[in-house]
Amino acid sequence: MNNATYRHAIQICSVIILGAMLSACSTAARIPHSPSPSFTREYPASLKVAEPGPQEVVVVVNDNIKMNHAGMFAGSFLLDPAGSYKSTRQSQADWLGISLQDYIRFQLEDGPDVQTYRFQLSPDHFAAIKARVDAAGGTMPLFCAAKVQNILSGLAPFESVPNAWLVLPATVAKHLDEVIAADQTVGSCNWPDGSSCYSEKWQSDAK
Repeated sequence: MNNATYRHAIQICSVIILGAMLSACSTAARIPHSPSPSFTREYPASLKVAEPGPQEVVVVVNDNIKMNHAGMFAGSFLLDPAGSYKSTRQSQADWLGISLQDYIRFQLEDGPDVQTYRFQLSPDHFAAIKARVDAAGGTMPLFCAAKVQNILSGLAPFESVPNAWLVLPATVAKHLDEVIAADQTVGSCNWPDGSSCYSEKWQSDAK
């Protein structure tokens, strides 16, 4: 086993152990989700993803077994804590620059389970979150989800999202599900093909 393979194995083991620990500490049931879309010839070559609006917060949760990650856009600005998206794409001569669609496509390289949470905010509420994004600084590996969660925590409409020290991306998704469940007008969760993340039964019961 070479050094690169060894480091990758250690990382995977760390994530699995961390996931088991955090899952054991979580008591709230997650809102039922629909299955992630299966890859086809047309998908994910074609994605139904609009770029963020000027006062929109978009959280992207990669919850695949191969790799977990969380990142976010505040308007057109990407915060990709401890992520490799930008450095990888910059090495590709045909890269057209940062975009939400390209960021999601990059996450899909790990597998189909990539969810996009979108929230259209008031100017004041957006400014508060953007200020935190601007002051975010660097992020240690494995702390991407905590960085995203802490930027949102306590600010409208994320008042119910707690501060975090170390969490999984799926935990961030669960908190955002709960925000949407409390008021479905504040945001949405979609798969990259444009379909809702939530099961049809839950959507019907929630109406």
